[in-house]
Amino acid sequence: MPSANESARQDESDKSLAEPHWLTSRCLEIALVFAVFFVVSGVPAPDVNETYYLTKAKHYWQPDWCAGDPFLESADAHQTFYWTVGWLAKWFSLPTVAWIGRTATWLLLAIAWQRLSSRIIPRPFFAVLTAMLLATLIPKTNFAGEWVFGGVEGKCFAYAFVFWGLSELAVNRWRATWLWLGLASAFHVLVGGWATIAAGIVWLTEARQSRPTLRAMLPALLLGGVLALPGVVPALHLTQGVSAETAAEANQIYVFERLPHHLAPLALPTKELTKKSTRFGLLFAGFALLWLFSRASQSEGSVALNRLQRFAWGSIAFSVFGLTWELAAWNHPAIAAKLLKYYWFRLADIAVPVAAALAVFWLVSVLLNRRPKMAAWLLLATIAYPCWFLFPWSGQKHQTLTPPADRRIRSHLDWQQACQWARENTPTDALFIVPRSSQSFEWYAHRSGLVTWKDVPQDAATLVAWRNRYFDVFQRTNSDDGQRNFVLLAEQGAPRIKQLAKKYQTDYLIARDYPPLLLPKVYHNNSYTIYATPPTPADTHP
Repeated sequence: MPSANESARQDESDKSLAEPHWLTSRCLEIALVFAVFFVVSGVPAPDVNETYYLTKAKHYWQPDWCAGDPFLESADAHQTFYWTVGWLAKWFSLPTVAWIGRTATWLLLAIAWQRLSSRIIPRPFFAVLTAMLLATLIPKTNFAGEWVFGGVEGKCFAYAFVFWGLSELAVNRWRATWLWLGLASAFHVLVGGWATIAAGIVWLTEARQSRPTLRAMLPALLLGGVLALPGVVPALHLTQGVSAETAAEANQIYVFERLPHHLAPLALPTKELTKKSTRFGLLFAGFALLWLFSRASQSEGSVALNRLQRFAWGSIAFSVFGLTWELAAWNHPAIAAKLLKYYWFRLADIAVPVAAALAVFWLVSVLLNRRPKMAAWLLLATIAYPCWFLFPWSGQKHQTLTPPADRRIRSHLDWQQACQWARENTPTDALFIVPRSSQSFEWYAHRSGLVTWKDVPQDAATLVAWRNRYFDVFQRTNSDDGQRNFVLLAEQGAPRIKQLAKKYQTDYLIARDYPPLLLPKVYHNNSYTIYATPPTPADTHP
């Protein structure tokens, strides 16, 4: 149960809710936090993951849209997102849905973060400063590539509910904590699931006299579990009906071929692993020092902060286990992948920056009362650091107007024009062979694409089929040394393209304009050519 001091402080906080000045101040603070998130992630649509989530959501509600697309017709793993956001794609364009979804997630995150930050540091507008630092630390210190602020997807909503849950955990309100984390699990089962386990660690390490009993929390735990079911049930179906061999193969593809940067960091090149380890190690050192200082403090907010720090320690324990498992099963990839697929490193990338950002400004708040000059210098440093990275007057490169999903595409304007032509001049059920980095093809063309690197299915059977199709289309074995290398579509020659078209029953090929192919050309611009496959009687060769 909450301590007497905590209850008294919370009662005073609740009474202040009725004060108009407090409400105005809080709304302004939330608006400013929202503005921070907009500055961080307000890039042109589509963002990297929006082509993945929103096209899938649109197809979920309109199965005739891009019918026959192998990725879009794979298993639906994020149905809560489709039901809460995806239906908008029936009525609005995909870019419009992206901006509606982004606005909703930024607002939810801003409200949740202001609530969490103010319960650790009850000073006006400090939530804006903590948000700035958090939005800088996550991308600059992550170990496994996790993020919160970006394009709209289920994970963004999940983290908003995690922050809400942490705001209740901080003040020892466990029943509400489990409900918020249940909602987080509904939107993203792994985000909410790991957060729930870490919260359980905090409860276990809480002084017995100050925590509710398991029996008292049982109704909230059960209700939280019910709320989580829309996220849990689809995840359980991803391996349903496949053999153990297929499931094992899918795990290895997912962990070691497709997502080692998220799931198997020790398998990364040494240079990349060293960079990731160094930056996260520096964050961890700062977090540990702040934890030691706050443990010895009796200042206001230190008890609540300590709970969040224990939550972060729990996330670090998950990462340590994941690394240990990866090492222990180094020579047994099937065994390693069976557990590594559960994203052991995800939560630490967020929980440690959350705890560190709040602890830094908690320390500033404490020092303002004791050593104002030292507090002023620390405050200046902690404001200058995020400003350097977040705002356009910094020394960082200005963000390009190219949508993030198109940044690996040659001339995104030419790409969009080619896709627009395909949308306006080809049958709605046409199937295209597309470049391997062209994840935005369905977004712009509203036509089906055969296979790309980004659009990887999540169910085991389709994942294995995706891998085989991807390598069949894009990789060749070198006859001299036996190595497999990626080959651009236009470099493969017309005979090979005809083989692929026949095998996969495609209608068109979109490829770079050089080298030209001896296939019927139906569209051409400065960067891309669209060919008909197979050839028609109206052949017009380049």
